Amino acid sequence: MKWTGKIFGVLAGVMLSMSAWAGDVVVIVNKANPDTVDKDFVVKVYTGETKFWPSGGGVFAIDQAEDSQIRADFYTYVLEKSASNMTALWAQNIFTGNSLPPKVVDNDVEVKRIVSINKRAIGYINASSVDDTVKAVVKSSP
Repeated sequence: MKWTGKIFGVLAGVMLSMSAWAGDVVVIVNKANPDTVDKDFVVKVYTGETKFWPSGGGVFAIDQAEDSQIRADFYTYVLEKSASNMTALWAQNIFTGNSLPPKVVDNDVEVKRIVSINKRAIGYINASSVDDTVKAVVKSSP
């Protein structure tokens, strides 16, 4: 009986640490991007408040699939907004002609591919997907 409790405790701890790691969101940019990117800049890009990099040139923002957990985590922990808030915000931005929403792609692999070949791209992925093809600039955890 004691072994069962210990095993259960260890497994519960591992599962909790894995779920925390799975929720880590990392904002990425192209490795050649010279700009300093902080959370405030990311919020401005993903809410349509800014369309340009500090060094010049348009920002090419990438969003993940609407039903993905990484998108929900990004909105919650980085933008500090709900999905419904973001939908309403972008509907207003489109209606008023202020800006267009980020390009939506299916997964981390696609975000990394686009960011790695486009100097003006910005996106977000799971922390576990970060590699040397992109530059991590902002990390947020639940």
